[in-house]
Amino acid sequence: MKRPLKNITSEVLEPVWMRHDIPTEVIAARLGVTRQAISSKAHRLGLPSRAKNRRKLVDDETFARMWFAGVSASEMADAFGYCGKAAITTRRRLLGLPARRRERGSGNRGGWPKTITITQFYEQELAERMKREAGMVRVRK
Repeated sequence: MKRPLKNITSEVLEPVWMRHDIPTEVIAARLGVTRQAISSKAHRLGLPSRAKNRRKLVDDETFARMWFAGVSASEMADAFGYCGKAAITTRRRLLGLPARRRERGSGNRGGWPKTITITQFYEQELAERMKREAGMVRVRK
């Protein structure tokens, strides 16, 4: 009977475990075990939890600005490398940001407020910055 977990040592697992750009599923597949098995092995070896040490691909301030601007949760999840929009909801809750509410007559499916893309968000931010800088130039004259 094969026991692939027995052969996985800290020296083998730690370097890939600490690389948050490699999903747990990929590590497990390469080592011939399940995701749950590799997580348990990492815990037994004393490696830190990946969930608690996950890198943020966007800072809290930018995340909040995007949320309030109405950037689609699905787009945010894709752009920041989250597994899905539920992870965006979790981070929103951790930051204490309000949930998006359904609105009557929004014209969107299910009454959800209209969302924007990340590209639209960055274009809006650039336009606002350009307006501020143009205002500064006029004041100086």
